[in-house]
Amino acid sequence: MAKKNLTVIIRTNPFSWKAFEALRQAVGSAMEHNVNVIFIRDGVYTLTDWNPKLIGIEPFDKSISALGMMEAKIYAEEEAIRERGIKLKDWGVDINIKPKEEICELIKNSEVVLTW
Repeated sequence: MAKKNLTVIIRTNPFSWKAFEALRQAVGSAMEHNVNVIFIRDGVYTLTDWNPKLIGIEPFDKSISALGMMEAKIYAEEEAIRERGIKLKDWGVDINIKPKEEICELIKNSEVVLTW
């Protein structure tokens, strides 16, 4: 099977199971495809330094680290970060902060787009 350009968009806050499952799916997909993970809108909160265990959610550290090891690209929407006045956690992998128009181009150039 040919590798696909797959994009996983995380647009909702991380305070439920959705972000964890989206990242898990991205890691699994990165084994066989070229994966971009894009955090937009409230999804950028996923990349901050908070403690998901306090609300019964597994931490995202292993998934983010695995994405980096599998050469998946991780992006965060610049405007969403600025509007929310947040600071991203140092994950030990590259988090590419891009303006909305560049995020749109990444999505446009994807063969498969999964939205969470």
